[in-house]
Amino acid sequence: MTGETGRLRIGVIGAGVQGRTHLRCYGALPEVEVTAVADLDPARAASAAAEFGVPRWYGSYEQMLDEAPLDAVSVVTPDDAHVAPCLAAAARGKHLLVEKPLATSVEDGERIVATAREAGVRLMVNFSNRWQMPMILAKEAVERGELGEPVYAYARLSNTISVPTEMIRPWSARTRLPLWLMSHTVDRVRWLFGREAKRVYAVQRSGVLAGLGIDTPDIYVATVEFEGGAAACFESCWILPNSLPSVVDNRMEFVFTNGLLEFDAGQIALHHATPEKYTRSGLLATMAGGRPRGFVVEALQHFAQSVLSGVDPGPSGEDGLAVLRVTCGIIESARRGQPVDVGR
Repeated sequence: MTGETGRLRIGVIGAGVQGRTHLRCYGALPEVEVTAVADLDPARAASAAAEFGVPRWYGSYEQMLDEAPLDAVSVVTPDDAHVAPCLAAAARGKHLLVEKPLATSVEDGERIVATAREAGVRLMVNFSNRWQMPMILAKEAVERGELGEPVYAYARLSNTISVPTEMIRPWSARTRLPLWLMSHTVDRVRWLFGREAKRVYAVQRSGVLAGLGIDTPDIYVATVEFEGGAAACFESCWILPNSLPSVVDNRMEFVFTNGLLEFDAGQIALHHATPEKYTRSGLLATMAGGRPRGFVVEALQHFAQSVLSGVDPGPSGEDGLAVLRVTCGIIESARRGQPVDVGR
């Protein structure tokens, strides 16, 4: 494994907004050599290759997997298009970093995990929010035992309406908020609590996006019960006004028997005002000093270093499956209007 330079040779499948983020971040890592990029739109693949100095581009991920010198791939396709490239890459012995959600059904997630295991390749699901500094500090506080047992969590993660109507407009109707946004918050609560979910009850509401011709709910609100008696409330919407200074609204609270942790991503920002406009630039992940910094690049670096070291990276495929059981349970509960058991 690895090329003549000793670096991990990575290809990126998907050259959309997040695929370009992967290309930008990998390009800043000395232990990585980005050798190829593929996208079903050849022009987009070519544009991304030119922008980030990638030597090879393809309009077919199968061709890239067969021809490019690769040790691993990032699968950064739309939510409902992870399965085929993951299975194809694993079958060719390529290690896998898959953007969250792992898949859009538990059955498809199980196929990906089983195929990677059988092929002997390492699999990481990119729950990059674990690398946010407040989350790292929170996890350390929990592990020191100073907070006691988990009791309750509140997690809000929402987007402005530009996300479903502009950023991912071609496929926003093919996903749901529990997959797109709640996968991050469910993973963080599960990771911090160290408990598996047992039961969910959720509601959804539609109207705004449907009126714009996008067949997906506007909001989801879910109550999740965890092993040991802890509970959590998750809420996500993506119809917030575009006039907000940030595309993302994210706040979390964790209550324990002996303490409290709070995290408001909106406060971790640079407030920038000029006579013409006001902006709030997030500092959890940003470009500074001409290179990417923060939790996204740190998550990708963790994947690369783990593969180079011969150890399994985390969050694992099993972590991705556990989150998928909860998020798919939320979607099903909201559809049926009844609680759903999600424990194994």
